[in-house]
Amino acid sequence: MSFTWEGLDERIARHADGAFDDSTLLNEAGIESLTLLRLAVQVAPSNDTEIDASQLAAIRTVGELKAWLRQLASAPPADPPV
Repeated sequence: MSFTWEGLDERIARHADGAFDDSTLLNEAGIESLTLLRLAVQVAPSNDTEIDASQLAAIRTVGELKAWLRQLASAPPADPPV
């Protein structure tokens, strides 16, 4: 299944416990760390894209999550292993 930004709210909603907006805290929406990681893997431009755990842990709201996912999606490809 391909990723589209238009479907981002719907993807998040699949994991949320109820209604949310950009200011909703992730824990209030019922979004857990495993869900964050799943969403990150879906938007990463390649399997080699580095997902920074400290940045992931700093995300508090749905709006911050969306911004971080956009940043992750635009990240340059990782250097291939030597």
